[in-house]
Amino acid sequence: MIQYFTIALRNMTVNRVSLFTKSIAVTPLIIALAVALSSASIKADDKNPQSINVLSSIKPIQLIATAIVGDLGHSNLLLPPSANPHHYQLRPSQRARLSNADLFIWVGPELELFLVKVLQSSGVNQLPLTAALKLQQDSTENHSSRRDTLEHHEHSHNHENGYTSAFDPHIWLNPAYTRSIAESIYNELSTHYPAHQIRLRENTDTFLARLKTSEEQITKQFTAQSQIDIYTFHHAFSYFADYFGMTISGTITLTPESRPGAKHLAQLASEISNKKSICLIKEPNFKAPYVETITQGTDVKVITADPLATAMVNSETGYIEFIHAIADSFSQCLK
Repeated sequence: MIQYFTIALRNMTVNRVSLFTKSIAVTPLIIALAVALSSASIKADDKNPQSINVLSSIKPIQLIATAIVGDLGHSNLLLPPSANPHHYQLRPSQRARLSNADLFIWVGPELELFLVKVLQSSGVNQLPLTAALKLQQDSTENHSSRRDTLEHHEHSHNHENGYTSAFDPHIWLNPAYTRSIAESIYNELSTHYPAHQIRLRENTDTFLARLKTSEEQITKQFTAQSQIDIYTFHHAFSYFADYFGMTISGTITLTPESRPGAKHLAQLASEISNKKSICLIKEPNFKAPYVETITQGTDVKVITADPLATAMVNSETGYIEFIHAIADSFSQCLK
């Protein structure tokens, strides 16, 4: 019996030593595997740099940014597509979205005046487009060429807040400005994301090529059209009309939030009644009951055009589809 227990004890000791030896042998293998996985992870990060996180104030600017960002990250929107960018109160969730953005793109105080105080207390990296394109400086100059020097129109916003703009802030409706906007976004993103520079340049060039083709198509679309007096709801389409050789005969109101005076409405009604071919362009996001008042009893063609791209799908071709939609609306006026 004693001999049996001695043999059993010897076998247990041998098994424990064997397991300990195997454990020692396996440990370096585990360490080597962990190092290899860590190295592979680092190499993967090199191949997949940081994802871009861009936030735009309004939908048309988002569409341009999306074309530049492509699949390199996210191009998000701060304001609801149908919101009035002249006056808006940000919710806490929107403020959080703004703080979390890597780059915030907005037109400038000429359009989104409410954002000035918000951005003063925010550390977000921002790109104000009117400043980037130096449009305030340009607006004081006397331009004579429509396409080369981008003639400006008198436009005023937010008088009650003490801020006046000497030009129309709807800059995304001028293809020449749109090209500059795209380049500004590219320059900003390529600086902050150098690993994405090549792809960003490719995306920008693709967008600019599409825009050039669209300009040529829209120009041909209006070449053979008959002339007509065009009235708009407010100063939103001056750049577009001017760029493609059309004239805005008048506007109903200076800004969407201000109701036109009775004297101005009476003058418009008189003008419209004395003209034969008239087209009035309304905007889907703003109710204007006085439009029916001044056009009552006249043969006025009423068309809807959306300068805020409310219904447009956010995609890499979204802006191109948007500018064609504006062109199609104006084309209905001229038929």
